[in-house]
Amino acid sequence: MKDKDFVEKFDYHFFKARRKIIDFVYITYGKIHRYFYFGNFRKKHISYGFIDGKFQITSVDHTDFIKNVQKKINKLANNSDRKKFIKLALTQALDGCNFIIFSVAGEDNKYIQFWTGEHQLKYNFYANDVNKLKNCFLSVVGLLSEMEFVNDSVVEYKGRMTFKIDKGTNYISVDANFRKDLDLASEFVDVVFKQIYKTKDKLVAKVE
Repeated sequence: MKDKDFVEKFDYHFFKARRKIIDFVYITYGKIHRYFYFGNFRKKHISYGFIDGKFQITSVDHTDFIKNVQKKINKLANNSDRKKFIKLALTQALDGCNFIIFSVAGEDNKYIQFWTGEHQLKYNFYANDVNKLKNCFLSVVGLLSEMEFVNDSVVEYKGRMTFKIDKGTNYISVDANFRKDLDLASEFVDVVFKQIYKTKDKLVAKVE
């Protein structure tokens, strides 16, 4: 019986020690993963991988990172397919930028902006007396509704595709999270410029 008790105690302590090691590995992995995943949106952009068979970690300053992304987007702007340019620019922005703004060349008041700092495409429409976009508000909300977004004031709706309206004395805003749906976001941007802003001119995109 003593030998049996000893074996049982050994197995118990061994299992407990192994459980602690496994938990430690998972927790450590989770912390490292979060650091690399969200660290790209702080001052340093960390990337890692195998280069010539060797594991390497590189760090790039946010300012330099943004300059490189902006150069890539500027080259993409030569693409004659506007919707394709929009999708490629959004893809670049999700790599580590805080936001991206599309506008018509020479017309900064006609713009569309997405916050991308959390690896998601968070659309924000903001209109006031200065940018004179208040008359576009209903059209933007209508387009979002056509794309099956639902006003977050509808309590019965349990889905994730919602938009939120915020009205102030001198402004009105709409927020909608496209998450990582690049196709839907690209379609949305293209339609807004074409049907709401009434322009088929070349678009430019700026990231920060």
